[in-house]
Amino acid sequence: MGMQSDNDHQSVNNETTPKNPAEPGPGYLQTWLGPYNEGQLPEANGIGKITGPCGDTMMIYLRIGKESIEEVRFQVDGCAFSRTCASIAASLAKGKSLEEAWDIDEHQILRCLSAIPAEERHCAVLARDTLRQAIENFFKSSPRGKGRGD
Repeated sequence: MGMQSDNDHQSVNNETTPKNPAEPGPGYLQTWLGPYNEGQLPEANGIGKITGPCGDTMMIYLRIGKESIEEVRFQVDGCAFSRTCASIAASLAKGKSLEEAWDIDEHQILRCLSAIPAEERHCAVLARDTLRQAIENFFKSSPRGKGRGD
């Protein structure tokens, strides 16, 4: 999947971010340059894929255990804001129950960023929706999930 280069985003906030991207902190550039949880998850049992109105495509992979989401990975073909929001959503979801992960919303994702232009806030909605689609996919495709979703 194609990613944009550093030079495409020189005007963004270049402050550092905390070690855990799900903790509120200044900026997002460090998360974009070295995002947490990026990549495929071959043993995923819940997968969400959405292309947003901006044209960015986001995939979130979940490995769901008996009690919680054990592992989360993402891939984004799009802008730095989408990539960062996906990374934060993945960090927020890891270790949570499905109900807790479903309740993660765009406001929680945005609170982890100190500066994101208003016109890019839809990236947090894309991350929320993709995470929820991955949870729905688990309910629809897993014998354990059938009968529990919708």
